Amino acid sequence: MEMKSYLAEKLSKMLFLEVKKEKIFEVFKVDVNQNIYVPIKSKSLVDEIKQGEDLDNIPIIFFVEGMFFVLGADEEFKFNNKYKDMLNNIPKSEDYIKGRIFEEVKIENYEDAYILLKGLLELEEEKDIYDKLILILENLRQKDEMYKEEELNIIERAKKIREYEKPYLYESIIKKENNDFKEAWDALEKYISMGGEQTPDIIEYKNSLKDILSFEEGKRLVGKNPKEALKKLIPIMNKLEDNTTVYYYVAVAYRMIGNYDKAIYYLNKALEIDNGLIDAVNELAINYAALEKYDIAIKYLRKAFEVEKSIEICTNLIMCYINKGDLEQAQNHIDIAKKIDPEDEILKEIETYLSKHN
Repeated sequence: MEMKSYLAEKLSKMLFLEVKKEKIFEVFKVDVNQNIYVPIKSKSLVDEIKQGEDLDNIPIIFFVEGMFFVLGADEEFKFNNKYKDMLNNIPKSEDYIKGRIFEEVKIENYEDAYILLKGLLELEEEKDIYDKLILILENLRQKDEMYKEEELNIIERAKKIREYEKPYLYESIIKKENNDFKEAWDALEKYISMGGEQTPDIIEYKNSLKDILSFEEGKRLVGKNPKEALKKLIPIMNKLEDNTTVYYYVAVAYRMIGNYDKAIYYLNKALEIDNGLIDAVNELAINYAALEKYDIAIKYLRKAFEVEKSIEICTNLIMCYINKGDLEQAQNHIDIAKKIDPEDEILKEIETYLSKHN
């Protein structure tokens, strides 16, 4: 469910009382030119009113929570500006709602706490309010993905406040979770440049992000400049959680510069951690084939092909059989490859080669 629809559903469960404009002035000291629908959130009070409780007997404080809730749930609600005027004329309404927010957090009703806090933001746009909003959203988005976009929206609003660095830290965390590592790094740099506190946790986070960026850059360089790729990848091999993938790309880089023995060494390290890494098995075979150890290469390729019937593995098998001189098996696997992808360019090149040399 989208956040807007979810909040609309929450509002639909509230009771709105039509209050005459004269009564609005009498109670809230606000001039209006029409009757206004005023919200009530207290469920017990809603039940009493449905049974005929007189408006004059309703404590004004119950309207306070309702109006803050509507302000937080729907920024475009028809009477929002009037609610703000009314709340500003109620002594200590903001202190009251802060107490209600505290109570909601205490019982872990974070959704209502967030909505009330967002309503309070409409009257008090301060760093302290944003701090609390973001912390509650950090909790909520761990449970429901829809709150991630909501948190990013709040962060964008918070960034407009001068000399306020914290939004950039939380933006960085979300960007990292979304695998937008460069944007995560830029946001973190902004946080630090604005004087953001560098606690041990934040320093660890920064170093982790730096390692991830090195990995991404190293991975990108493997095909273009394998020596430079190794300079990026080798220092972080044992730092990242997913070091099997780092080992794999280190191995590919070593193969690209012709160091097949080292490539095989790192591929075996990757397979020690995850023996189901088919790309590593296929890569092992390519290295053994480069060393002209075709029987070993074929063994690994057949193992990989049993798991993943890809055209790439199949054409690698065909080339090994051709280089070994086993044309019967090569033809058998050409037939298999045609069933997988008859239009594969490598397969066509192999067939052209065989037709010229047979």
